[in-house]
Amino acid sequence: MDKITHQVRAEHWAKIMNECINSGMPKTAWCRANGISEKQFFYWQRILRREAFENSRNSSLPATAGPDQELAPATHRTVSFTEIKLPSSSQSTGPVFHPDLVIRKGSLILEISNSASDELLSRIGGILGAE
Repeated sequence: MDKITHQVRAEHWAKIMNECINSGMPKTAWCRANGISEKQFFYWQRILRREAFENSRNSSLPATAGPDQELAPATHRTVSFTEIKLPSSSQSTGPVFHPDLVIRKGSLILEISNSASDELLSRIGGILGAE
């Protein structure tokens, strides 16, 4: 497959994967509901993850699309960051938080309540799905 054809197909599959992530459904269920071959979906997921990893090792980091964005050509991509302020350990005067969901991945522990917004959950799913 030539480089241009690969790029077009990669962008097509990146869009499909973003739609899947934004749906909030499990990947296999979303594939079945949308007539997408699970084998092709996971094949392209591996390819895109590998390419993202290889690109991240380059000195000029390319942007990746967030859950609510489509991938643009490399010349039109922008990088955006969100600052998350964590309370200091001395600010424990409020009520104790009891999470409804706990996600553990390596040394990361993510505690989420049922009151989390759909947008936040979508962004978290996008981040975890990209790994």
